[in-house]
Amino acid sequence: MTKLIELDNDYYRYLSDTDKCYHYGEYTSGGGFRKSETNRQILNLKKKPTCPDGELYYKRLAIDYWGRIIAGSLDLKADSPVTFVPMPCSKPFGHPEFDDRMLKVLQSMARNKPPIDIRPMLVQTALRQSQHEGGGRLTPAQLLQTMAIDPSQIFFPARATVIIVDDVITMGASFNAAKSLIQQVAGVQHVIGVFLAKTVWPPDEFDDFLAL
Repeated sequence: MTKLIELDNDYYRYLSDTDKCYHYGEYTSGGGFRKSETNRQILNLKKKPTCPDGELYYKRLAIDYWGRIIAGSLDLKADSPVTFVPMPCSKPFGHPEFDDRMLKVLQSMARNKPPIDIRPMLVQTALRQSQHEGGGRLTPAQLLQTMAIDPSQIFFPARATVIIVDDVITMGASFNAAKSLIQQVAGVQHVIGVFLAKTVWPPDEFDDFLAL
């Protein structure tokens, strides 16, 4: 069973000392599909919805793979005071590349489990560049310009602890932005981050990253 590992916040520019964030695997930047099983499953998960059906088959397998990983690592009960919130993609609903992959991972996780509170509270309100694509990473403040709470998802109060689930953490900007919004939701006392993988770099790339 793959276990959750707590992140060392000192390595993430946008995480505070008090943030509670965890990850499962390590995604090697630039490593490609063959670098590791984690790389393969993350890259398959990130396949765009506009890909051919043959490629989307592997995306569906990756969704189920990560769903099983989360389900196997968490003791989930119907009365657990936890709300799961998927991180939204960089495209708004209706865009051809809108991808609710993290919601689908959570729905896969919840199969054969007691009823679990899963809510896509966070929505992308306008098109923006994906954080993992070229052109420079956005800051939390920039991300907040196109991220919002969906009012329909908070008609009923959220549970005391909200777990934001995302695919990969690199600097923590997306979590920082999402947390600042979720903290404003009635009933929320704690916000935790769970990531399928953390980004790691080959030695020469890591040296360049530290110089940023």
